Amino acid sequence: MKEATSPSTESSISTPSSPASEATITHTSSPASSSTTVTAAPSPALTSTTLAPSPSTTVNIPSPSATEDIPTTTTTTTTMYEYESIMTFDQPMIMGYDPSGSSSSYTTPSSASGAVVKKKKSIKSETSIDLRGPMEVDGSVKSMASIKFDGDFAVRDRVEAYGDVGVHGTLNCSSRMKSMGNVKINGNATFGDKVKIFGKLKINGSLEVNGDLEVWGALTVNGYLKCRNLTVHASLTTVDSSWYEAESETVHGAKLVHRSGYVG
Repeated sequence: MKEATSPSTESSISTPSSPASEATITHTSSPASSSTTVTAAPSPALTSTTLAPSPSTTVNIPSPSATEDIPTTTTTTTTMYEYESIMTFDQPMIMGYDPSGSSSSYTTPSSASGAVVKKKKSIKSETSIDLRGPMEVDGSVKSMASIKFDGDFAVRDRVEAYGDVGVHGTLNCSSRMKSMGNVKINGNATFGDKVKIFGKLKINGSLEVNGDLEVWGALTVNGYLKCRNLTVHASLTTVDSSWYEAESETVHGAKLVHRSGYVG
């Protein structure tokens, strides 16, 4: 008796291939056994891609060299007290005297083209004042000691000193002058009002007073003197060809004439 053999059944499933992969599936079935074989086609090898380097950008930042000057900014804070000290004109820096006998003087700045005129509002001090011109004073010049003018000066208000007053140069005062000490003029001086001197007055140059002139000490004129009313409580001396003129004069002392080249 022959054994009947059933025909085997075989089925194939083929998937469409693609560039990436290809697979074949074979299925065989029989009454006794059934097997399935799956064969995968090898995928194409991966291709390596080399990326080109991107263009690099180089930025050169110069570093400061040792010889290069780097500008710096300095911020200065000025207090209100310092600001008031800068703006005021009545500063003690232009006045100087100490008990040791040394004095300090104020010197106006000068430029290449000449001296610069210094302008002041007023000058006051309890010590001696030593001024250097050229200078314009819009107010007065007052000192509890002596005053010395060296250079060219223009004073709008009065000049007062409890000590001596010395003029070496030119002094134009629109007001009056009063001195408790001696007054010596080496140059030219003009006053718009009366002048009162409790010491001696010596003129080596010219003095013009648009008012009364009163001198309690001796008066010596070596040059020219002009005033409205002249009052001298001591002697009056004129040197050589010096002369004076006044609307009225009162001399309580002697009137002398000094001859410098006279040989007797």
